[in-house]
Amino acid sequence: MDKRIKLLLTFGFIIFLVSGLYLFTNWFSLITGYFTGEDEKTKLAQCLDGKDVQFFGTEYCAECEKQEKLFGTAFGAIKKIDCGKNKEFCPNIRSIPAWYINKTIYYDFKNITELQELSGCKPDEFPKN
Repeated sequence: MDKRIKLLLTFGFIIFLVSGLYLFTNWFSLITGYFTGEDEKTKLAQCLDGKDVQFFGTEYCAECEKQEKLFGTAFGAIKKIDCGKNKEFCPNIRSIPAWYINKTIYYDFKNITELQELSGCKPDEFPKN
C-alpha cells in the first residue's frame, strides 16, 4: 500500500475512534446520570436557575461575597440582582443577602444544604441534560 492510503486509513480510524468514544461517554452520562466535570455546586446552581431563584445582594456586602465564593464560578448561573445599582428591583427586600425561593424571601447567608432544602433541589433530583 502506498503511504498516502495508509495515512488516510489511519486518520479515518482515529476520527472513528474519537467519535465512538464521544458517543459512548454521552450515552453513559445519560444512562447513569453522572456528568464528568460538573460538581454538586454547579448542578445546584443550574437547578436554582431552573426554578427561577433570585439572589439579592450588593457589591460591597461581605456576606454576599461569601455567598458567591461558596459557589465559585457556578454562581454565574444564578440570577443575581444588585440592590445597590438596581434598587427598583428590590422593593420588598429588608436586608441583604437575600434569596427569593418558591415565592418566599429568605435572609442571610445560606449554605449548600440549606439552599437544597429551601429550593427542593436535592442532589439525586438534579436535572439530567
